[in-house]
Amino acid sequence: MPTPRRRSPAVLLPAVLLPVALLLAVGCAAEPAAAPDGPPPASLAPMEPPPVGDVPRLSEVSGRTLPIEEYLLSGEQFRQYDRAQATLVTRCVRGFGLDYPGPATANTEAGALATETQTTHRYDPVELSDVSAHGYHAPDPSAGRKPSDVPSLSPDVTTVLGTGLGPGGRPAPGSAAAFHGRDLPPGGCIGAAQRELTAHGGTGRDSDVAVGINYEGFERSKADPRVRAVFRDWSRCMAEHGHDYPTPGDALKDPRWATNPSPSAEEISTATADVRCKEGSNVVGVWFTVETAYEEELIRRHQRELDAAKAANEAMLDTARAVVTP
Repeated sequence: MPTPRRRSPAVLLPAVLLPVALLLAVGCAAEPAAAPDGPPPASLAPMEPPPVGDVPRLSEVSGRTLPIEEYLLSGEQFRQYDRAQATLVTRCVRGFGLDYPGPATANTEAGALATETQTTHRYDPVELSDVSAHGYHAPDPSAGRKPSDVPSLSPDVTTVLGTGLGPGGRPAPGSAAAFHGRDLPPGGCIGAAQRELTAHGGTGRDSDVAVGINYEGFERSKADPRVRAVFRDWSRCMAEHGHDYPTPGDALKDPRWATNPSPSAEEISTATADVRCKEGSNVVGVWFTVETAYEEELIRRHQRELDAAKAANEAMLDTARAVVTP
């Protein structure tokens, strides 16, 4: 069944792009997250709502960043890592005497990921021009693009590429140990590239503590009394337009929107009211401000771990830059 593929109020988590089969471009973003009017998950310890200063009126948050982004790899940094990994993999495969053109240029969707921040789609929908055309659906990123011709790889190249490294730096299942009598690096050429790039720090992904704060701040903010208050204002506004939803997340996840590949007139009407009610109730301004306060407190509690993770990632990116610098 088709579903609206808008990236909703959720955390954006890019993943390293592994060059398998010329390009295995894996952009990993969280699925749409609800915004329930209730307590945070039971797994989260009780936490006093942090104080906030002045709350700006915001209809969207482009150009603004959350505090945790200082400790998360940006889309462009992931692409730097990917370019260096592609360079190392290509050298390695050719070193086994194989004809390997190297990974193709990253696709359009992966390229767009590089310019996004954690706030890009976090409180969606927020743009009237967007919802008036697409409702809760999102534009098709492949529209107007010709399908790319990706040549298939020979079995020999696939063997030498390997499957890379899994958790803990161990070779992922499926990698061969040798090729025509020559030992292969653990995890193949992909594993060798990953190992070289992370030799002085970093793992090729965001640290668990930073990812945890990214999620936790969002979850706690949804349950904060100040955010719940503007959700109630938003809900009253929606009722005035004939729509019955307790929270923005409930409108976004209405199962009716998933029944068609394109938005209905009712969906567009609902999403348009959603955006206007968010603006009238200053949902985005309050939500962003409150979430920022939670993140600042969580960062303070985990400062040492975050500083270490940031330093490790900087070392990894220094290595990546050295690989691609002539």
